[in-house]
Amino acid sequence: MIEIREAREEDRESAIRILWKAFEATTNYEEYLKQEWIKRWNNPEKENYAYVAVDNGKVVSSLSFFTTSAHEQIIRDAPVRFAGVWAVTSDAAYRRKGLVRKLFDISFPRMREEKAPLSILDPFHKPFYEKFSYALAEKRARHVFTRDQIRVGKTREDITSREAKDPEDRGTIKQIDKSMARFGSRFFSNDQFLDYAFKNGFMHILEDKNGPVGCVWFNFTRGPPFPPIELTVRMSRYTSDDVFPSIVELVRNYSANVSKITWWADADVPVRHYFTDIYQTETHMMGSMMMRVIDFEGYCRSIRIPEKTTENVTVELNDDQCPWNNGVYKLVPDGGNLTVERSDSKPDISLNAFQLSEMIGGITPPTLLRSLQEIKCDAKTAMKLDDIFPADTFESYVRF
Repeated sequence: MIEIREAREEDRESAIRILWKAFEATTNYEEYLKQEWIKRWNNPEKENYAYVAVDNGKVVSSLSFFTTSAHEQIIRDAPVRFAGVWAVTSDAAYRRKGLVRKLFDISFPRMREEKAPLSILDPFHKPFYEKFSYALAEKRARHVFTRDQIRVGKTREDITSREAKDPEDRGTIKQIDKSMARFGSRFFSNDQFLDYAFKNGFMHILEDKNGPVGCVWFNFTRGPPFPPIELTVRMSRYTSDDVFPSIVELVRNYSANVSKITWWADADVPVRHYFTDIYQTETHMMGSMMMRVIDFEGYCRSIRIPEKTTENVTVELNDDQCPWNNGVYKLVPDGGNLTVERSDSKPDISLNAFQLSEMIGGITPPTLLRSLQEIKCDAKTAMKLDDIFPADTFESYVRF
């Protein structure tokens, strides 16, 4: 009989092996065991939790999540603690048996105990996680072009650039990082990711006389066979729009001997403005991170909403996997905050957990969800919900 439970230290070896088989079986197993994340698996003292399905003493399915301190990320203009789900897999012989659902069933209550009102994950297959009420909540762009397809605009003469190498530079980059919240919500870069960036590429900080104003990361790779050099650009962050031309100039300078440039950026970052011919370049709108509400009342009380929003909405929520969310709620805007209280009133709209995740995810506004027949309510209610939960790009640069 398969046992579903919290992981123990005795489970580590068999759990790591099925993760290796699922995600990196082409790598040498002994080298795989040296990876940094192995130590983080099932380490509650570091807020990393693991749940497993065990058959005859061996792990056959697993699910892990970590919780974050609220100050590390901004969701809808406010610090929100969340549970990041990772390492979800089942042994090939045990798939399609509902094991992952059972692991979610016991993980969601623990997320709530850890006071994480929201959960996010990076899916291998979006429809699979929709079954557990996660909805797409990220929009970003991947631009692919060559050096002669980008031009440099007018740059500020007072901006200089230096390569960031020291751990002390992490705090500087984080501050620049947070200025990008004007483009939407994001999970900010943590120390581990920045250390990786320092070791695996070139991180530059841009400064003027008042201090840091931007940063950008370059990474060079070679592709088979007899590979040309390719350049990847990430973390192009800037405190004001007039800094961005200097980042473009730095990208062009770094690309002198490369065959292709791939630039990952927020969807609203104006990379395309600097293309000489937009029809010769590739721009792909991407989205991968998904989110799910774990504690509806906690989530509503955590976020900020537009201060101009004034109209109440009464929502009925049905959530099979997080039953503590079930009920009718009156949402009351209060000067940028959202007050939520249980209600006996007739609801303006009834939602299941997936519909709620779609609505608060920020990719598809409630009025469009109504037009697409994803939710059912009158037009006035949908517009009220648009005011409370406006489009808001959730962005994540820390892949897990």
